[in-house]
Order: sequence, then C-alpha cells, then structure tokens
Amino acid sequence: MDTDSIYGTNPGSAVHAESPAAGEAAEYSALAPGAMDIENDIHMTDERGRTNADDEDDEEDEDDEDLVEDDLTILTRAWINERGAPDILEYEGAAIENLMELVDFQMQRIPTQPALVANILKMDVDRVKYLVRSYLRTRLSKIEQHARHYTIDPVYRARMSQAELDYANGFVDLGDKHIQRSFLDQLPPHLRDVNDSGIKGLGMVTKPNLDAAVFCRVRSNVGEFQFEASEDPIVMKRNNLFITRYSIIRNLLEDGKVELL
Repeated sequence: MDTDSIYGTNPGSAVHAESPAAGEAAEYSALAPGAMDIENDIHMTDERGRTNADDEDDEEDEDDEDLVEDDLTILTRAWINERGAPDILEYEGAAIENLMELVDFQMQRIPTQPALVANILKMDVDRVKYLVRSYLRTRLSKIEQHARHYTIDPVYRARMSQAELDYANGFVDLGDKHIQRSFLDQLPPHLRDVNDSGIKGLGMVTKPNLDAAVFCRVRSNVGEFQFEASEDPIVMKRNNLFITRYSIIRNLLEDGKVELL
C-alpha cells in the first residue's frame, strides 16, 4: 500500500511514525513472505473472478440476443434498416398489424382516462403512428424509384405486401401509358420496348445500387468473415461497427446477424 497517499509525508517519517517495537519488527519480517504470498493469491483470485465475470457478461450478451423482441423493437430496427439499405427489404407485416391493433385499443381508452394519462397515451400512439408511416413511406419511395425492376424480379415481389405490389404494378402501368402517349408512339416499333435489358449494362430498367456504402453494427458473433477477396478474413464480434459495401453484408442483414445504422 502506498504510504505517501495515506500520510501525505515522506516514507521515512511514515514508517517511523508507525514502526513497531524491535521484537514485533522481527516477527513481522519473518511473516512478510507469507503475507506476500497471501496477497498474490488474493490478486490471482481477483483476476480469475474478473475473467469469469467477463465470460458471464459475454454469455448474458448472447442470451439477450435470443430474447423475444416486442413488435415496436422489431419495426424500429426494420425502419432503420430500410432507410439505410439501397433496395427494398422484407416487409414486417406481422409487427405492423400488431401495433395497429394496439393503437386502436389505446385510442378507445384515451377518452376514458384522466387528462394527464390521456395525453401520455396519445403521445405514445402518435409515436407509433409516425414510425409506421415513415416505414411505409420509405418503402413506397424505393418502389417508385425502381418499380419495374421490383415487379419483374420474383425475389423482390415476395418481399412486398399485396398492397405494395398492387401499387407498384399501378405505378408501372401509369408510367408506361404516359411515355407511350408522350413519345414512344412516334418511334419505330422495335424501339418501343420499355423492358429492354439492353447491352453493356445500359438497359431500360433501372436497378438499386447494391454496392452503395453502408454502416452496420454486428448483432451477434459472426466469426471470421471475408469482406474482400484480396483481404484476410476479419473476425466480426458483437457490437463491432463496419463501413462496407451493402452487397458484402447483404446476406448477414437478411439473417439478422447485422443491422444498419
């Protein structure tokens, strides 16, 4: 123990002030090695305790990922992922349906509650409504940008709700009619195909940029992961942050291993 920090004087004066009698000093010297061993054992035990505690914390972190999440948490994560991803993701229909049922239930309760409680309930309801609206508007914005591609690709068709699919088909039909009346009717027949894939990547159908840069956070331990073919694998641990191309971590996002920021 640091005697300077205790007594605020030089070591000589501190020892002198607390020095034992000669016989007691000899006894202390004889016991000193054993005392040091005990201190070392305590230190090692403390280190093992800390290590075990860290291991338990890691296990608890892993267990937290296995807990069932509520619908609000699921939709919030889906909303953030949707805003960060360049393409349209899986539709969280179950979470939206459950939340809207809860909103209807709370709206029926509000008139029967005191003013303070009613204001709090209405605030929570408004927050949920904003989340749902922003989530759906983000998806509709993506659909309008690449409606034709999403309606042609069966993978993306399966990701959309029936209402979104109907909206995308209607959006494509309106666009086709507009450009047909505007100028396509004036072109030769072989130049009127709006679904032409073209050559050298210059097709008529626009696609989302899957190589766009994204920020992501690891939700559960992935282990070694190959980001680039020319680089060494990187160990992805929980809560690690990365910036990379979306196409590289796309499958991890679909599996719930990572989330976008």
